[in-house]
Amino acid sequence: MKRFPILDICARIEGHKAQHAMLQGYCHDFMDWEELLHHAEKEGMTPLLKKHLEESGSVYPLAVRRSLHILAKRHQHQAQVRTAILQEILHLFHRYELSPILLKGAVLAYTLYPDPALRPMRDIDILLSDKDALVAQELLLDTGFIRADSPIPDDHFHLPSLLKQVDDVKICVEIHRGLYPNCPPYYPQVDFHHMLATGKTFAIGEAEAITFNDEEMLHYLYQHAFRAPLTYESYKLINAADIIGFTEKHYKTLNWAKIEEQYPVLGKALPLMHHISPWNFEKIAEDFISTENKTVRLEPIAFHGWPQRRRKEFRAEGMALHRVILDTFLPPSWWLKIYYGTTTKKEHLWSLLQRHPRHIAWWIRLLLSQT
Repeated sequence: MKRFPILDICARIEGHKAQHAMLQGYCHDFMDWEELLHHAEKEGMTPLLKKHLEESGSVYPLAVRRSLHILAKRHQHQAQVRTAILQEILHLFHRYELSPILLKGAVLAYTLYPDPALRPMRDIDILLSDKDALVAQELLLDTGFIRADSPIPDDHFHLPSLLKQVDDVKICVEIHRGLYPNCPPYYPQVDFHHMLATGKTFAIGEAEAITFNDEEMLHYLYQHAFRAPLTYESYKLINAADIIGFTEKHYKTLNWAKIEEQYPVLGKALPLMHHISPWNFEKIAEDFISTENKTVRLEPIAFHGWPQRRRKEFRAEGMALHRVILDTFLPPSWWLKIYYGTTTKKEHLWSLLQRHPRHIAWWIRLLLSQT
């Protein structure tokens, strides 16, 4: 998939001098704006792209400025509709004494971003206990949501998506009874009641909501964005913006000892976000990342081998078998580091020669068991 450095370095909430200088340089003589805007929409990045282009003083075509203005208005409208629906859902659940925990964009849009319209989201994710999840699903169905027809296994970590058309905005809600699928890279056990007891309360208008504490939130954002099963789609830049923005905002108050002890892979992976958008060293310590990470920029390219792409996709692209094998077993260096949390050459080699091949072997065994 084609990447645009302009989009990469806009994957943050607050800009800074070094980032502005890089953005101005990337915009100089750049021509492929139409495709860039298309990718920005796919990556959930259009509002942030507009924000950073304007704040950096970058030079770009007037037609692009107009397009961004129109798209930003659309995202503003969508955010207003989502906010109203989310408030209704929270009030509904409160009446029935349900205890939801909000996830991802449904939290960050109101606690991290200065304007909810800066944080587009595909769906509203809500975590409940096993018992309450089924009740919540039925309540939403009774209020006009309809069940999506996409097949989902009975033991999946979220129930079938719920859809509702409000004016010209399609609202999608996913009721979770877990956080992670039961497959590699194998995820930590989630104790809902512990998450609820140690969570943080915040407001969405007049509605009160709960989410994870800061360390658990950062860990979940990383797992969701960069350690998804190999069959899932590649990370989106808006997820990178979430992590970078969250880390910079809470850097001084995060319990780094807890992160190192309980989430060691997260601690190793976070500095690698610098290769997407440079850290602001006025917000975090310069020794947060190694000298090598500062001086050598790796392309933040995601894994695109099998099973992330299926056999029919390789055939459609006319890829030879040896190229498929290379893409599968020799993934991009940056992705291998951030997915497996490698910081040394020895760890990197071990992941390349042992951990990743074993991971692929699991999916091969699954495929063979289904044929």
